[in-house]
Amino acid sequence: MDGNLIGGENMNKFINLWFATFCCILLHFSSCTDNADMNEPIGSKIAPAQVLNVTVKNEPGSAIIYYDLPDDQNLKYVRASYMVDNIERQVNASFYTDSLIVDGFPEEGEYEVKLYSVSYGETVSEPLSVIVNPLNPPYKEVRSTLQASRTFGGIRINWDGNTKKSDLAIGVLRKEGDDIWSQIDMYYTESEKGVFYVYGLEAITTDFGIFVRDRWGHLSDTLYVTETPLYEEECDKSLFRKMMLPTDTYECHTWSTATQGNDMTRLWDGITDADPCFQTKTNSNMPQWFTFDLGRNYKLSRFIMVSRYYPNKYGNTFQKGHPKIFEIWGSNNPNPDGSFDDSWTLLSEYESVKPSGGGVNDPLTAEDQEVAKNGENFSIPDSAPAVRYIRFLTKETWGKTRFMHLHELTFFGAPDNNE
Repeated sequence: MDGNLIGGENMNKFINLWFATFCCILLHFSSCTDNADMNEPIGSKIAPAQVLNVTVKNEPGSAIIYYDLPDDQNLKYVRASYMVDNIERQVNASFYTDSLIVDGFPEEGEYEVKLYSVSYGETVSEPLSVIVNPLNPPYKEVRSTLQASRTFGGIRINWDGNTKKSDLAIGVLRKEGDDIWSQIDMYYTESEKGVFYVYGLEAITTDFGIFVRDRWGHLSDTLYVTETPLYEEECDKSLFRKMMLPTDTYECHTWSTATQGNDMTRLWDGITDADPCFQTKTNSNMPQWFTFDLGRNYKLSRFIMVSRYYPNKYGNTFQKGHPKIFEIWGSNNPNPDGSFDDSWTLLSEYESVKPSGGGVNDPLTAEDQEVAKNGENFSIPDSAPAVRYIRFLTKETWGKTRFMHLHELTFFGAPDNNE
């Protein structure tokens, strides 16, 4: 009998415990439902108040719209909507900022921009109309400054006016026949101003067309010029020979199996994307110089310098031992004691500059990377005499190191028939 009573009590406790657990489960689901309702954005179906005190700063091809945010916790972001080229464009700005930029305008003039306040539930307010008057867009400003002139093996193009450092492309056309034009180059830049060259052209009178395009596809009108490129050819690297004059710095630093082949002759082996290279010893001093023989006299026009470059890594381009301030000297009969005397003529002084204008610690832009891959072009003045021997003098490297490094040097010009 006592066993039955104990069993009955246990059964009652079990039923009570089961009932309490069931109630807790119901309360839990009820709480979750309530919390789900509470997690709905407050006022998500209600349009936020509009922004206040709108002002506009007009800039080339764009405008900055400033405003005061309303005291409305339902505001998630501000949207600007405007029409350009019969296409609606939208720009969103979070409630953490008090301005937004509208850009891509193809002409200076008056445009309507509609501002909307948007809630957490994507409910929009009534539009607030704002008039902007963007200034002349960058692609037109740059077009107005374009200048073209002939140079050895091609044409040189100068530009200016990209004060906003917008993404631009400068295209070059060549007339091939009666009203037949073909594009021979497209140069991409974000620089405020600059110069670029189109090389590899024959020394014949040619009609060229030059235009500017922005990232929205707007095209400027075309600048038409007629130029006759000066004759040039690539100096024959098979004739190049290294020299080891007493004052030269020509011994190389090595740090791996591949770099055990480091030598001055690597400057004309045609390999620009892998070691070995030419790197002077790390305990060298600045300034320093090395000398080599072109093999014959040339009236030089330009040269291409490739620093240490590796695909997708860019090596030490625009850093470390990459020459930044340097000089090119020429001679036809250098003094064998290696001294800088009257046997040497300064052809020109140079400075390596990133196309982006960045410093040694700034990341390389796409434009910088293209130059790292293909090399920096440097012109040699027309007044420079024809020479056979070259002396490369480094005054300062990008990394202010005691050594310098290069992968390739390619010289261009015309053979001197008076040698």
